[in-house]
Amino acid sequence: MDDKGTSFAALLMEEADLPADASFADFVKDIKPVVQDKVAAATPVMDKDQARIRQEAATVDKKQETDLSASSAFVPQVDPNEVLSFRREGMQPGILRKLRNGEYIEADYIDLHGRTVEEAYSLVMDFLEHARREEFRCVLIIHGKGSRGPRKALIKSYVAHWLKQLPDVLAFHSAPEWKGGTGSVMVILKKGDKSRAENREQHAKRQVSRSVSWRERF
Repeated sequence: MDDKGTSFAALLMEEADLPADASFADFVKDIKPVVQDKVAAATPVMDKDQARIRQEAATVDKKQETDLSASSAFVPQVDPNEVLSFRREGMQPGILRKLRNGEYIEADYIDLHGRTVEEAYSLVMDFLEHARREEFRCVLIIHGKGSRGPRKALIKSYVAHWLKQLPDVLAFHSAPEWKGGTGSVMVILKKGDKSRAENREQHAKRQVSRSVSWRERF
């Protein structure tokens, strides 16, 4: 209220040409609410960005589901002439002796000489994925000793680190001398679904054969 005793509401009513005894409801009765009839839409740029993000996320998810992968962090360094040896829990110790003696024949091999760590990683993962599809049980990876470079046994250290992280790798051991010695590694891979099915079928046939042979004794 100002010095003349005029209230703000009275000034509004006077401006609206309303009688002094009119109520505030009389003042606002003719005011119509504004109806919002527009829907906020994303701009074309936002649509493109969101589509790209969704596509990239789907690609990453699919890649993680189908590809072998291993971490390259905290890689223990090995010696150029060190013998690599690893077997997963549950595997018979004799498998390492057979690998060391060359009693397994590799179905395929790759040579990593002259490759960077990034190139070696892609080659090893692609090679093992190929081996899994073909259901190879034993493969050979030639990593070299790395005794001449500034960082000794670099590729060898990374290969050993990667192989230990892959569930399909059951065991590995440095190859015998005629296959590269400590510059190569023999790898035993898990059986594929086809091989397991064939083994079950062969086992069932042997069981039937033994039963028939037993009955023939009587």
